[in-house]
Amino acid sequence: MLVSLAIIAGIVYAFRKEIFIFAITPGTSFADSPSPPTPDYALSQNWAALPGREDSVDVVTVGTEGGDAQANARTDVFFVHPTTHYSRSGWNAAVDDQTINQRTENGALRHQASLFNGCCRIYAPRYRQAALAAFVDTGGNGIPALELAYTDIKAAFEYYMAHYNQGRPFILAGHSQGARHGIRILVEEIEGKPFAAHMVAAYLVGYPLKLTAGGQPFERTELCKTATQTGCVVNWNTALEGGDTQKFRPVIDLSLGMPEVQRTANGAQVCINPLNWSVNGAADAELHLGALPFARDPNTPLGPLHKNLIRARCEAGYLFVSDPGEEFQRLVMPGGNYHNYDYNLFYMNIRENAIARSRAFVEKSITP
Repeated sequence: MLVSLAIIAGIVYAFRKEIFIFAITPGTSFADSPSPPTPDYALSQNWAALPGREDSVDVVTVGTEGGDAQANARTDVFFVHPTTHYSRSGWNAAVDDQTINQRTENGALRHQASLFNGCCRIYAPRYRQAALAAFVDTGGNGIPALELAYTDIKAAFEYYMAHYNQGRPFILAGHSQGARHGIRILVEEIEGKPFAAHMVAAYLVGYPLKLTAGGQPFERTELCKTATQTGCVVNWNTALEGGDTQKFRPVIDLSLGMPEVQRTANGAQVCINPLNWSVNGAADAELHLGALPFARDPNTPLGPLHKNLIRARCEAGYLFVSDPGEEFQRLVMPGGNYHNYDYNLFYMNIRENAIARSRAFVEKSITP
């Protein structure tokens, strides 16, 4: 019996990648799967976060000064959450799926989007997000699932601009799948349009952003080279120092279905170091303002933050960090991939930087 169990365990280990992919992949093709109903963004229930109501983004971590400043904020943030649809139930999630919505609110919104409540009114749409399987699919289902998800983000952004923005400065932000959609929003809906002048910055984190041959990620939007530069974009992908980045996304073609600027990229990835906000920079732990572990219980306070915990440096397009310890191990991916902690590890650095960029933008806009 013990031998049999050992053999089974060995087989499971040997085929763990295949087993994982099977466990998250819907049993029918995208073409044969009915699409969930299209969300109407005039309805408040189709927003995971809106100013003026109680949301999971209103939380303030223990020991954080300033509190939730949304009521008087002069800047907005349009935040696109990462993938929280992991099951085989379909290639796209319904926006009224309560299990997925609770996962989104208790995870991404509470532990990521909340950091923006120090600077901004937070708008976060629910959307028919593509299933996690879309990122490892080789059967032609992933791209149409991601395209469907993007149609919702585009519709939500258009609704935000038409009904909520009112000419206010705004930040575009997202993580993982959310950053992927944010990249397209920046290219297709912001660059070259009048309200591009109102964009404070774009925090598009956790989805590799490649450089064109000219050394820029976009035609008109530059990389943020300083902590208070505005109208620019920041991006990083976190890995453990000494990690094997070849194991990160072995079956994903990151250029498929993306804007032309991404398909023609020369392969060099962007890395902005959020400890000192420099391009391809390095920084010691003394600049680390605080990391936020994931809280298992949504009813418990967040924090306290872990300050001076990690050093970080950019190399070959990845942000390598020193070991942050046990509280940041639960969601580490193969090869030392800290993708799930891209925001959490730098929670307070991002919070303070969003405040600083927003302030710089407002001050510049009122300078005679």
